[in-house]
Amino acid sequence: MRVLLIAHYFPPDGGAGSQRPASFAQHLPSLGAELTVVCRQLDDSKRGAYEPADRTLLARTSAANIRRAELQSGETWTNALLREARAAIRDERPDVVLVTLSPFEHAAIGFALRAEFGVPVVLDLRDPWALDGWHTYRHHFAWRAAFNTMRSALDSADGVIMNVPGARDAAQAIAPRRGKLEYGVVTNGWEAADFAANADVAPADKLRIRFAGTFVCRFMRERSVPRRVRAYFRGRGENIDERGRSPLFLLAAIRALRESHGAGGMGHDFTLEIAGTKEAETQQIIDESGCADAVRQLGYLPHDESARFIAGADALLLPMHGLARGARARMVPGKLYEYFGTGRPVLGLCPDGDAREWIARDPRSRVAYPTDVASIARNLAEMHAMWRNGELAHSRRAAWTEEFSRQTQAARLLAYLERVAKPSTPTRSTVPSMAAR
Repeated sequence: MRVLLIAHYFPPDGGAGSQRPASFAQHLPSLGAELTVVCRQLDDSKRGAYEPADRTLLARTSAANIRRAELQSGETWTNALLREARAAIRDERPDVVLVTLSPFEHAAIGFALRAEFGVPVVLDLRDPWALDGWHTYRHHFAWRAAFNTMRSALDSADGVIMNVPGARDAAQAIAPRRGKLEYGVVTNGWEAADFAANADVAPADKLRIRFAGTFVCRFMRERSVPRRVRAYFRGRGENIDERGRSPLFLLAAIRALRESHGAGGMGHDFTLEIAGTKEAETQQIIDESGCADAVRQLGYLPHDESARFIAGADALLLPMHGLARGARARMVPGKLYEYFGTGRPVLGLCPDGDAREWIARDPRSRVAYPTDVASIARNLAEMHAMWRNGELAHSRRAAWTEEFSRQTQAARLLAYLERVAKPSTPTRSTVPSMAAR
């Protein structure tokens, strides 16, 4: 089977956006697919703060045929990638086009190729587009336009893949694919080569809580009345409390433990180690927390160093946005799957949804609602007791986490793509679809 993958983010692009298409490029060829990737040619001098260069994943993608589009004068990346994709289709004759989103405007590439060449198109949504509360619009009407564009794209595509069951359910509610191939679910995952030998962690005099990623602290810029008013009138797909994706409430919980247990007590046994892009707003929260001495920032780490960093934690932090009780999250941070690969316990500050339910399957991990300081403090105390007893030292990757390996998810993707390309032919790769949890 021949697959053409359109990916805006791809190695040597660093960050979360490139890891999913990189894993497709690594594993689809080993599963029997002939894969061509069309991505950007981006000079390092033109990179922004959130698209650093990271060449550690390049070797893993060598089995795919990589074609890089160069941006010409006055051209958008959508047009540049479409131009290169047209040439790739003429040369490679793919059975299916897979467009991984975002940027969401790249969905138009797939539909243009289908109209011109008759090749079926599958949309792979790494985030739930207009249903994502993190993606804000200038006002409600701009959001509504994006919502309508999304619904039309979901309805028109030959296949649609969402990256968690919660996103699939939300998409199904606005654009049920009646009479069409149902939504697929292909999660992100952990790579076996990154966590081949999960050693026990060395003992230390502090319980090391580690976080690999970037906190989102833009709310710190919106504390003035005019900025809060502007933020209030932005359009978004769901009402979220962004503060949960910051260290604000975790540090408040550590401070509460310090105050309740006194000098030399349990509250002084925690250290928060952060590997991610340093930002002024994050530093401001740390400085105002009253326990800045418990925080260490390492800055951005390349993928291989980040994997080693999280494998050495006593506990791993997964902060998420707050939601009204009863509302379910439509996303799962990609870092959680790598956490599963380490076999280390997770402190999940999560709303209801897939992430919370998956973390709760591990008896050493703990979950609390993201903005509930008292709950976070209770769970910290429980993890502290396990740490004191040596229960957190061992790295134990549960058998059920194999479901989230990159290879397993690539097999699930290929099975779905074969159903799109050859709807009347049984698939070579039989992988059960993920059940809603």
